[in-house]
Amino acid sequence: MNSALDSLVRRREQVENAWHRYIDSPETPGNVVREIGTSWRRSLGQLPPQGTCAPLRDVSEAREFWKHSVVRECAQREIAQLKELARDSECVAAISDPAGRLVWTHASKHMRDLAAEENFTAGGDWSEGCTGTNAVGLCLASRKAVTVFSAEHFRSSLHDWVCYAAPIIHPTSGRLVGVLDLSSTWDRYTPLGRSAISGMAQAIASRLPDFETQAEAGLHIDFLGPPRVTWRGESLSLSLRHCEILCLLALHPEGMSLEALHCALYGDQPVTRATLKSEISTLRSRLGGGIASRPYRLDMKISADFLELWAALNEGRLEAALERYRDALLPMSNSPEISEWRNCIDALMTDQLATLKDGRPLLQHPALCRSMLVRERLVELLEK
Repeated sequence: MNSALDSLVRRREQVENAWHRYIDSPETPGNVVREIGTSWRRSLGQLPPQGTCAPLRDVSEAREFWKHSVVRECAQREIAQLKELARDSECVAAISDPAGRLVWTHASKHMRDLAAEENFTAGGDWSEGCTGTNAVGLCLASRKAVTVFSAEHFRSSLHDWVCYAAPIIHPTSGRLVGVLDLSSTWDRYTPLGRSAISGMAQAIASRLPDFETQAEAGLHIDFLGPPRVTWRGESLSLSLRHCEILCLLALHPEGMSLEALHCALYGDQPVTRATLKSEISTLRSRLGGGIASRPYRLDMKISADFLELWAALNEGRLEAALERYRDALLPMSNSPEISEWRNCIDALMTDQLATLKDGRPLLQHPALCRSMLVRERLVELLEK
């Protein structure tokens, strides 16, 4: 045994002993760096140390996310380097989304089966809350480059691994857009691993576009009457179903689970969840990957006429409401939730119209006359 490997064996024994002591008696961990001990404490309250593998989320959704990811566009040079590094150093390379879900991986023959057994593949959820202490999850928590060696991993099935990870952080906005990871077996540890992966992450980040500039030309939705959608300054022609999905996601900025979105969109209709996922995937493609998942939400700056109208009605700002109201909300939609919103908006609009003493404010907005609701009120006022 050479001296380098001998040193690694001793280090592995030390962290393994520290791990066993902590699992047997969860007090302040000894013989591990502070960030590992802190992560162990967080992990212990969330999952068992003898867990099997990382949860595997929807693989096709992860791949679709990667297909339209801005990181993919900026990382082509590093991806080529990572593939070569994985082959030559017997590693598996990976990139995660901002939530810790792997969206791209490339494994050497040495690591391919080990990675598959642990779901260290596209769709695998390596957030700390789902998989315990690991390089991807710890990197997300600390926002800095990390190394997790052998039994520093919380889950015992990962004690044969060593992993290096670095965050991909936008240089001006500070937004964390993903994590770059390189992993192998513990006996292939190198002190250069973390610095190498950190340099690649920084190179990718340096090519990221200005998110703030893109956000200014974000998504503009007009769904009061005939739908109109503008994305980054260009008009989009969308199906009614895609308009309905956009509408529901705009109404729920906190996000919606697949089940909640399915119920809000289809109600009791016999439509499969796979059909909805396919619709979301297609819409995500049209929007440059701007629909995040778990939960589904619009990951961009948006403006929507119906949201502005709702705020104006609730605040009693009739003039502002009249400027935005063209007709009912997506009148052709049969979505249960959209229908409920349509009825609520029309009811508030009726209440506000009832406060008018004459028809002049309505005549100042000719577009309003397309609405039957407004025309009926205008006739009432003109007959007085």
